[in-house]
Amino acid sequence: MSRLGMLYALTDAENGKLRAVPTANRYEYMLDEIEEKLFGTARACELDKAWFSIQYCLGGGSWHEEDAIPYNIVFGGEFLVDTDDEVITLKNHEEVARIAEYLRQNDLQEIIRNNFWNIADNDFPYKDANGFEHALYWCNNIPVFYDNSQNNNYQVIFSVDL
Repeated sequence: MSRLGMLYALTDAENGKLRAVPTANRYEYMLDEIEEKLFGTARACELDKAWFSIQYCLGGGSWHEEDAIPYNIVFGGEFLVDTDDEVITLKNHEEVARIAEYLRQNDLQEIIRNNFWNIADNDFPYKDANGFEHALYWCNNIPVFYDNSQNNNYQVIFSVDL
């Protein structure tokens, strides 16, 4: 169980190709076609396992999956894949623009500092100083990633192998 989360910025054509794949095959397609092409570029934002704690922090210490800011910065959005093992969510152009604006007005590291210790211990096994530092480190590239995505008219997917 890797639980490594990624954000990828997609063109409309790339999103169309992903959507054209049957749902049962989309995650594999994403690995083979999207991750292979975009990993390690400015169109990818690696979140490691910190996506989990960042998502909790965006909810004030609680888990939220609503397709609304700030919850959809990482996990939320339109579910393109939603199984016990894999998730892909999509943020469309309008959502990307709203997220980029939110991140320009709100310091993501401050959100984590204010909310990390509010996560219930039974919900989150990594609630310690290392987990806190891990979340702060991995959130650094999210605002720049969303600015770049908005400026280049990309949509954004989040993917994770649970």
